[in-house]
Amino acid sequence: MTRQTITVGNHDFTALTVEEWINTKPIPTNRDSERRVPKMSKVFDEAYYKNQISTLTEVALGIVTQDFQDPESGYEYKVGEEYAVDGNTRKHYWKKYPDKAQQVKSVTAKIHYLSNMDDVRFAYYPYNNAKSSEKASEILQGLRSRYNWTPRQQMFANGGYKTALDYATQIPGENKPDIFEAFNMCFDSLKLLDTIPKDGDNTITKPSLPELRSQSIIAACLLALRFNKDNLKLHDLIYRLSTITRSDLYKAVEREELDPVEVIAVEYTGMSVNRAHKANSWLDGYAGQTSFAAMRKQMDFLIYWIQKYIESPKKLYNFKKGIKPTLWDDAWKEFFPDEEI
Repeated sequence: MTRQTITVGNHDFTALTVEEWINTKPIPTNRDSERRVPKMSKVFDEAYYKNQISTLTEVALGIVTQDFQDPESGYEYKVGEEYAVDGNTRKHYWKKYPDKAQQVKSVTAKIHYLSNMDDVRFAYYPYNNAKSSEKASEILQGLRSRYNWTPRQQMFANGGYKTALDYATQIPGENKPDIFEAFNMCFDSLKLLDTIPKDGDNTITKPSLPELRSQSIIAACLLALRFNKDNLKLHDLIYRLSTITRSDLYKAVEREELDPVEVIAVEYTGMSVNRAHKANSWLDGYAGQTSFAAMRKQMDFLIYWIQKYIESPKKLYNFKKGIKPTLWDDAWKEFFPDEEI
């Protein structure tokens, strides 16, 4: 479609009807804008109430000027295609409330010409101002869309795993990658983790024991899957962490011998303090915390026991005497292949 434009300074602008805007596809990097309608409705409604509708009619439109492909997701942009770069939540708002849409004659779109992925990135990510800037979860929603991934686990769909992503991609002693690189590094692991278990209500992001719904546990599973994606023992560990019950742990503690999955579960439920009189937990209370100080302790602990399970899933460890905190020192760092350090 050839659009009538007006040039102001270094930018071209065009007008679209509200119906045209509603039917414009969102840019593939877009966050899950439909979910933001309830949050933003109060702001949009106030604009109507105070006769400030014009503030809602400034949007951004991406127009593809030559064919290109997103090298990371494989998505193909075709010349002539148009995408809503900014104003996607308003699209869903007007679609949900057609009486409000009828009060708007047209929207004015600033045009971004797209010929490669740099154009897409520079058009979309810096666009939001401080008031409406995306949270990490919203960026992850956009990346999920960009990679054409439809997770079944709600945490992955909502993008609520940024801390896990940081932990899973941080090489000890080195700078962590940004959110885009981290997502790309873990994408295959995320897709695989999303499928385990293949049935049932419980998953690693919604485990039977709520205390095991931990960003550090998710991170350790993502990291382990990066280097052991086809290891069925690892898949079984994730299944058991998702489905293990308190009754299972009581039985394990009563027999005073734990396998590695039970060690992790006992620590994250707080039951490890019962291993000896006046004992601290193995992680000194850091289990489940998301602070930087808690990161290394948890990742060392989790990677150590994940490795032990992969080596010998049925091996048991003495609950009261045979498990010492010094066992997992530097396990996280040593887990990375030499070429990644």
